[in-house]
Amino acid sequence: MSVKAIQIGLTSRCNSNCFFCFREELKRRGWDKGKIDLSFDLIERAVNTETVTHIQICGNTGEALFHPDIEKIIDLIKSKNLVLSINTNGSWFDSKWWFELGKKMMGDEDRVIFALDGLKYAHEFYRRTDWNNVFNNMKSFIKGGGHAIWQMILFEHNQHQISLVKALAKIIGCKETWIINSRQYNEKYKKPTIDFNKTKREMVEDMTSKNINIDIDCGFFYGERVYLATDGEVWPCCHTRCHYGFEFFHPLFEIEKIKRKEEREFINLRNNDLNYIVENSKLFKLVFDLIKSPYDFKKPFDKQSNRTCLIYCNREIYGRNRRIIINNV
Repeated sequence: MSVKAIQIGLTSRCNSNCFFCFREELKRRGWDKGKIDLSFDLIERAVNTETVTHIQICGNTGEALFHPDIEKIIDLIKSKNLVLSINTNGSWFDSKWWFELGKKMMGDEDRVIFALDGLKYAHEFYRRTDWNNVFNNMKSFIKGGGHAIWQMILFEHNQHQISLVKALAKIIGCKETWIINSRQYNEKYKKPTIDFNKTKREMVEDMTSKNINIDIDCGFFYGERVYLATDGEVWPCCHTRCHYGFEFFHPLFEIEKIKRKEEREFINLRNNDLNYIVENSKLFKLVFDLIKSPYDFKKPFDKQSNRTCLIYCNREIYGRNRRIIINNV
């Protein structure tokens, strides 16, 4: 298999403190390693892979735009005529910078997904970035010619704003509005009371309790996409990196196979080319096997070896229930 798309986690730096972010989970468990930026030479090596056509700059453990070489990185990607997608909280840089970025990202598939969790109070209650600043930056990006998507994580405190967000997004020219459920909820950031109120894990557990078999729709396996982490490691996706890469998230002894020092060195882009890693790594073979593993109804959910794949890439959930997409065109 040849890699066509790369998700890149550029940095662990961030100016927000979203409670359910994996970065915050690492900090609470004492695993925070401080500020880490993916080196530009590794980014260049990944982008120059001949088979790659799509790049997604994401915020798995930080805000991508805080990378000190972000402008250089964007220019490199667009100089290769690659499709570029950026996930951001949108609070960094000023409106002029965002207008210029819009001029650079005018390809049919180029887009920026702005994290705005409702209107001002509701957004700042959870995400803690300045709503007015993010909103103005998003408008400037659109004026520059960019394709913007408004993404809103749904909670009880902002569920009444869906129609307002939809209307406002359409007025300013967002191509789409995404309403997504949170990874988790708690007493402060409560589960919404409307129909779209279950976490992905709860959806899967509902299905398995009814003995419904589950198909995995793997972006790596079927979409030929991989994840490049801030330390240079290449993983099938950000979910496997987060949940299999740190032992406190997965109790199974078999995961020790991919935590050994030699394997972690093998999957680092500094030591091997992207496609060579995918074709020869024990890690990727293990994930291939996990994808094909049938659900064992005799075991509890937490003992399923492919539970992360079941939660995040269940075909039923990923295809229909992962997000509400509102086309604003």
